[in-house]
Amino acid sequence: MPFDEKDKEILNYLQDNYRISYKDLSKKVNLAASTIHNRVQNMIKEGIIKKFDTFVDPFRVGYNSIAILGLSIDPLSLDDIARRLSNYDEIQLIASSTGDHNLLVKIVARDEKNLWKFINEKIKILDGIKLPMHVSSFIDIFKMSHKINFKVEKQE
Repeated sequence: MPFDEKDKEILNYLQDNYRISYKDLSKKVNLAASTIHNRVQNMIKEGIIKKFDTFVDPFRVGYNSIAILGLSIDPLSLDDIARRLSNYDEIQLIASSTGDHNLLVKIVARDEKNLWKFINEKIKILDGIKLPMHVSSFIDIFKMSHKINFKVEKQE
């Protein structure tokens, strides 16, 4: 099934409120609830929708240290290190990248002490990571979203 304008509309609403009922969504996108259900299931099957989730602001729940680490990794170790890092709950994002570093890691910790302890005891010890690392801590978050806002062309 091709990804079309109706799928984009459905995704825009689901990203705002993933708990919206298919019945309520059907009124907004002018499709039957059963059709929406089928489209959502197809988008899940195709990997367009990875999961339905609750998005939590870490600062509001006591996680006051958020940092992005720029790591330079031996290319032969990149996949192995990324796999090992993915096992830590403190890490929210691992991405290969271009630029000064070939791996970016987002870490969330309760405070600076816990952040530095995690970096020193879990990350710096991994073979294949070249020092120095680049660490940027967040001071304030002005926008935080996982949403992709699809521009939907209105059909007549």
